Amino acid sequence: MVTSGGAARVGRHEEEHLRRFVRARERGDAGAMRLAWEELVVDFHDRMDGLVGATHRGRLDLEEHELAVQLALAKFATNLLTTFKGTSVGELVNASKRLAHGVCVDVQRASVRRQRHEGPSLDRGWDATGGEGAAPAWDAEEAARVHARDEERTEAREFVEWALPQLSGDRRRVLELTLHGAELAEIMRELGVSRDNAYQLRSRGLKDLRALKERFDA
Repeated sequence: MVTSGGAARVGRHEEEHLRRFVRARERGDAGAMRLAWEELVVDFHDRMDGLVGATHRGRLDLEEHELAVQLALAKFATNLLTTFKGTSVGELVNASKRLAHGVCVDVQRASVRRQRHEGPSLDRGWDATGGEGAAPAWDAEEAARVHARDEERTEAREFVEWALPQLSGDRRRVLELTLHGAELAEIMRELGVSRDNAYQLRSRGLKDLRALKERFDA
């Protein structure tokens, strides 16, 4: 359980790291942007599990939930770096909510397709503002969008499966726990390390992951 003091500390980290990221973006300093973003990925990790859970509200089972968290974290680490244009923590939280929403819908769609179920539109309930909500019709544009997102999801999963075995020791274990939704306190207990050491291991592991992503994309 995170204490109010711990939550305030994390909030200060988020704000400072985001300020560094925004300043680096304004200077056009790609290296400093990546460094600041890696810290933000660490800061936002503990939010993502909650955002995913709040988004699907029980529509996904445990395995699907864990997959959604894994994919959302991977997309946060790689995609939002270049697509996020805001300047405040609130804007970044909102961007994370949209990311979690898209990932949850994709995971549910993939699950239903695998099980060959038929029924109402898979969008039903996700975008409803109250009551049952109307489900939008499928069309060519929607089908193309879903196909593109399916490819992104598959690529993210393939990258994680390829990259993690190339890491060693505690960095690999920290990232495995992180991608499965473990909070920092759980990582500390699992590895028997302090909070600062857990932060350092996760930050260094994410740097390794980013370097491997460049190789994977080459």
